[in-house]
Amino acid sequence: MNNKCITQVKTCLGDNGNINSTDRNERHRQAYSKVLQLKSFNLIQSETRLETPAKDLDEAELPLREHFYRDTIKRSETFLKVAQEEMGRYQTEWHWKFFFEFLFYHIMFYNLFGPFMVVFFWKWPGMPLMINMRFLKHHPQFYFQLLLWLGSLAGGYWYLFDDKNIITLTEVVFTQFALLIRAVVIAAKYATLSQERIKLYKQQVLSEEIFTFDLMMWDWRLQTPKVLFLEQLRFLKRRELDPDFYKIDFLCQPHLKTVKELVQVDVGFYSEWLEQQEESQVAPIIDNTYNCFFIFGYLINSYQKKHTPGGFSRYVVVQSLILSLTPCFLRLQYFYEADVGAIDITRIVINILTTFQGFFGSFVFLQIGLYDLQRKFFLLDQCCYMLNIKEQKYSSGKKLLPTINFNNPITFQAWSMLRGMAFDYGRTYDFRIQGFYSLIFIGWIFLFLFGIGVLLDFIQIDYFQITLLSEMLIILTGFIGYYLWHGARLNEYYETFDILLEDVRNMYVDMLRRKEQYFILNLDITNAIHKKFVILLKNETNSIETITQYINLIIEEIDDAIRQLNYDKRHNPFKIYGIRITLNFLQSLVVAVFTFVGYAVQQRMQSTDTACLQN
Repeated sequence: MNNKCITQVKTCLGDNGNINSTDRNERHRQAYSKVLQLKSFNLIQSETRLETPAKDLDEAELPLREHFYRDTIKRSETFLKVAQEEMGRYQTEWHWKFFFEFLFYHIMFYNLFGPFMVVFFWKWPGMPLMINMRFLKHHPQFYFQLLLWLGSLAGGYWYLFDDKNIITLTEVVFTQFALLIRAVVIAAKYATLSQERIKLYKQQVLSEEIFTFDLMMWDWRLQTPKVLFLEQLRFLKRRELDPDFYKIDFLCQPHLKTVKELVQVDVGFYSEWLEQQEESQVAPIIDNTYNCFFIFGYLINSYQKKHTPGGFSRYVVVQSLILSLTPCFLRLQYFYEADVGAIDITRIVINILTTFQGFFGSFVFLQIGLYDLQRKFFLLDQCCYMLNIKEQKYSSGKKLLPTINFNNPITFQAWSMLRGMAFDYGRTYDFRIQGFYSLIFIGWIFLFLFGIGVLLDFIQIDYFQITLLSEMLIILTGFIGYYLWHGARLNEYYETFDILLEDVRNMYVDMLRRKEQYFILNLDITNAIHKKFVILLKNETNSIETITQYINLIIEEIDDAIRQLNYDKRHNPFKIYGIRITLNFLQSLVVAVFTFVGYAVQQRMQSTDTACLQN
């Protein structure tokens, strides 16, 4: 396979990064050559696996996938250009310039002028951008955004000219806040696009095909074939890893049902990418070696089937309804006493719908972040299963794939890629989600300090405002706390993998140290795990020199996997504001928050007692 697009990629590390990655790939190529040499001794063949005759595969069920372009889909030249750009991008981008620019546009639309803003921006940045953002076009997205503006109009502008106080200033601020965080979510999307894509948005009206292609969170939420391929390719390019080694070998054959599902995995753009690599055919399985593009896609699809993304949405709907309906419930008595007409009722309904849509669109984004972390746990647990010989049960689900074939040194490199992929998967989307959580965390700090001020009686607000403040604070605390706890759990996996790799390494070190007893004297082996792998080796050769060379090669690959794991542990842990989140850190944070709240409550009670004594 031609890997020119991988080895010649520039990274933020500069030329040194390229040299190091090239050396690493060359070292693995040399290791692969040694493996081929060892195959001449019949050390690495199908016989080194545990045979499972009942699960033998019918080769007719696993045909090669012929490369083809989808002629039935008429793709425009612009779409092909965009798709080509996506396959070429690999670095995670975040442009603050674009974030604030598009945040400004959406605030102008949602909170101020609505579709009339095109009067001010028809020349700069231009009508194409207004249409592409669906600020002016016959499209469902336009009418959805128009409803948000009407809610802002009915709840905000009308307040200035209404003496009946049907909608209070507190409700107006509440609705505007919901629209603001909705605008932040959308602006975050444009902040992750490339400069070329933003330029394209401003220069020409894009087709519905490209508009759908750029619905990032929809694709990510459903894990479409496009996402399954592009995110894996970007990871390989970011790490400058050779796709030739992105193939894995198992100790025994997977279940036939598993293999059939694996073969049916759809990895979008894989065929187009192979065309660039001068490859015309691809099979998910070749000579009992499994293509990790399809392995990873199979694991993702398995999780999506069992844990549908709609499960979290029910909670988001309930939370959004609570926040949008609470102001009306608290003021029911006023509505009974006031002369409320049809126009007033319409204003109230529109304001409720606007607040609901604003919060729902934002909370769904927060929910996706939690769903992503739970999917990472599932993927990482499957990587643990593949490395664990002992019978082990992990919390996210049962074992779907067999243990990897430790007797094939190249398999450790493929497993290390899968492990890194599980941590890194969806970097572009994580940037958006973590950025939004960071902003929400700032909002939470403001609400928390504001609440402390209310407790200490420094700030005077009424019961209506206290209730809304408390609801918002409780919901945001739940989201942020759950997210940070998941992040701390994610960082714990580095220690888990380190232990598993050390266990496997120690097994081969023990075999090397006792090679004479195991392979010459044929002494009884008390360790059941050692016995299994010793028998596999003894069935092929009794040459101590060959076995020593072979085991040393395996140990080198394990050491390399440990080095990559330690590198990721130091440079790519889960962080917020540059702080590595751990369980100990969260415990300290919770203690600090409760201490602060306890002090405020104590001071408020003392001041209340003092006031009672004075009276």
